[in-house]
Amino acid sequence: MRKARLDRIGRLAIVARGLEREGAYNGAKLVRAALERELVRYAEAGAPRGPAAVVAAVRDLAAATPDEPPAWLERLGVVADLVATSGTITLRDVPAIRVCRVCGELFIGDDVPPRCPECEAPALSFREILPVWYLEHAEPGTILAALAAGPGHVAAAVAGHGDAALDRAPAAGEWSARETLQHLVFTETLLSGRIARMLTEDEPDLAAWSVSWGTAPSDEGSEATGDSASAIVARYRAMRHETVERLRTLDEAGWGRAARHPEWGRVTVLGQAAYFARHEASHLAQLVAAAQGRLPGRR
Repeated sequence: MRKARLDRIGRLAIVARGLEREGAYNGAKLVRAALERELVRYAEAGAPRGPAAVVAAVRDLAAATPDEPPAWLERLGVVADLVATSGTITLRDVPAIRVCRVCGELFIGDDVPPRCPECEAPALSFREILPVWYLEHAEPGTILAALAAGPGHVAAAVAGHGDAALDRAPAAGEWSARETLQHLVFTETLLSGRIARMLTEDEPDLAAWSVSWGTAPSDEGSEATGDSASAIVARYRAMRHETVERLRTLDEAGWGRAARHPEWGRVTVLGQAAYFARHEASHLAQLVAAAQGRLPGRR
């Protein structure tokens, strides 16, 4: 099954590239969509789970690909070490990385040549690889609507389920619905605090965080409160309402106010609002399934 899927991935990639070379760009788009689907499904089926398994997989990858550029292999070793110690992988550890769209050459860091040394394509053809899709471009209206609607989706996901059900993890190593709710509240605290700083300080350092402020700079943290699920949802609604109302008052300059993030580099108010709206969306299926005592996609 896995070999058949790999063969399909290869065939889709080849056909998409052929269509692109012929200028049949919408045809290439059609095939690339199927390619992306197959990549996601293949990766989801075989992805390692848990820090130890991920570290082992990263180190196995390094051993199996000695022909990769030395700089890439060096950074991969740093990634393995940081995951093993629960460290944050900052932009300093893995700087910006770009890929030549014409030949696939990799460029690590911001010292980018004016032309690709392999195929001579200009730097304009290089594509920067984002750390996560949450950081993709967004429009303020779309993000405001998503942020405003989010708490309603969260409340609906857990409605009708008692605290005992919401406390049960659907599988070993997975979050319960309550733990997912606590994570969402934690990240909403991050968002509201960051927006406040970005609107009142000039390009603040988001890693410069005081313990007295009550939360850490990590975007993937959580905090056990001991509150009931209904209380957590109510708190989430109130916090999000305050965030949305503040964002509604912003003009273009306000959305463009910036800060420095240890993992993402320079970020804007719009970028952070989009990040956390999409982050919430990525957890909704998990929350719905956990409340029903199952994993997403397994009914």
